[in-house]
Amino acid sequence: MQRLHDVFVPMTAAAAAGHATLVPGALETVAWLRGRGIRIGSTTGYTRAIMAEVSPVAAAQGYVPDTLVSADDLPEGRPGPLMMYKCFTDLAVHPPRAVIKVDDTEPGIAEGVAAGCITVAVTLSGNYAGLTAQEMAALPEARRNEIRRRARAALKSAGAMHVIDTVADLPSLIQTFETRESA
Repeated sequence: MQRLHDVFVPMTAAAAAGHATLVPGALETVAWLRGRGIRIGSTTGYTRAIMAEVSPVAAAQGYVPDTLVSADDLPEGRPGPLMMYKCFTDLAVHPPRAVIKVDDTEPGIAEGVAAGCITVAVTLSGNYAGLTAQEMAALPEARRNEIRRRARAALKSAGAMHVIDTVADLPSLIQTFETRESA
């Protein structure tokens, strides 16, 4: 088993780092959030060793979260809430219902539900789509809609409260929340 682990982790780290291109609009979303004083925590199903390869690639593109919790940082990972709780502690944020958990996987959405967060699913970037932004843009609209429907159904089933296409759509969703609160 250890031999498998010793081969698998470096291969996964190299593959993940090689595909760590930020989603279009991600940096603008981060800037928008930070402009509002919103801190950014990240939880991942990847191990700390894998993230040691991925994080510098993201940082070179301008993305560095305020805290990062990896799957092997705690005794329990997704779909349990402990990684989110660590983010809450690291960022000194509470209550959980004031936290927006954005994810593109069922375990990630379930993690947000277990922690008591507002959960937002991403359908057209990430795991369900499995395509680069350029590949997604080249698809016919009917195929994009099919991916969107499939991802939406699975992520809503996992507990997503809201669904957006990509993280670039997060600011408008948050503005919708703010409009409702002020009404």
